[in-house]
Amino acid sequence: MRNIKTQQLRYFVAVYNVGSITAAAHQVNATQSGVSMQIREFEDRVGVPLFERNSAGVVPTKMGDLVYRRAIRVLREMDELQNDVSAHRGHLVGSVRAGIMPTFARSVLGPTLMEFSEKYPYVDVQISEGYSETLTRRVADEELDFAVVPAGPLPVGIRSSHVDTDLELLVESNLDGKATDGFTHLATAPPLNLVLPGTGNARRKGIDQYLENTCQSKHAILQLDSMMTTFDLLERGNYASILPGCLCISKFDDPKAKLSPIRDPVLTVDYLLIEPETRAKSTATSAFGELLCHMIRKSCADVRERFPVA
Repeated sequence: MRNIKTQQLRYFVAVYNVGSITAAAHQVNATQSGVSMQIREFEDRVGVPLFERNSAGVVPTKMGDLVYRRAIRVLREMDELQNDVSAHRGHLVGSVRAGIMPTFARSVLGPTLMEFSEKYPYVDVQISEGYSETLTRRVADEELDFAVVPAGPLPVGIRSSHVDTDLELLVESNLDGKATDGFTHLATAPPLNLVLPGTGNARRKGIDQYLENTCQSKHAILQLDSMMTTFDLLERGNYASILPGCLCISKFDDPKAKLSPIRDPVLTVDYLLIEPETRAKSTATSAFGELLCHMIRKSCADVRERFPVA
């Protein structure tokens, strides 16, 4: 087991996660032959086969499963060691690559960036906005240091931590701005034209279950993976949507928008912070992630205070 290279560990973990040497080579920006050679050399040093090869790709052996669990811990410890050294060189420096859903891009991101940039002016923050399916894939491919997404199935190679729970709200137009009586109860509401995210969105499954199992009416659904266009349709009237409460905070006192909590049962969305399992967060990434999660929790608390349904 002597002279195992860090590169071999990283290549092994990548192949294990995706089940293919070719796909792993693309992920780690190396050639297929180079990855294959490093894996075979790694197996020679370990002394046992770690993968079974077949026409469809590779399947880990039992020893491969054991080595994988050890390898991800070793790689994380190495990252943490480098981060500890970097953190003691004076000002916090580095870069952060974060993935943000439209939910937070509209409400939480601005205040977070302003506070963070004032406190850590030497950290370069790169934000990618997208829906859960895209952000999860990019975290798995290590294109992002972390992302905050709705809870849902996660691929191998990603670890997650719970951030907070938000309320789903029914958002309707009220173009004349006149006061409305109470909330709309979606379960008994007449047929609506609903704008909903696509089926690749992690929130969609819970919404579909509510519509199918609880609603008395059959609602028309327009599938749309564009938050800007969703709000444009809402502002034009004749459409409604189901949106996370954090996204709607700016609409709380808007007379042209009617917001109603979804009840009986209460429909919620859990937010997760996801990150590559083999990577330790840098000090800069940890600082930004902690501030972002603090802002998200504050927004979720504001929503629960406004709509005390539970």
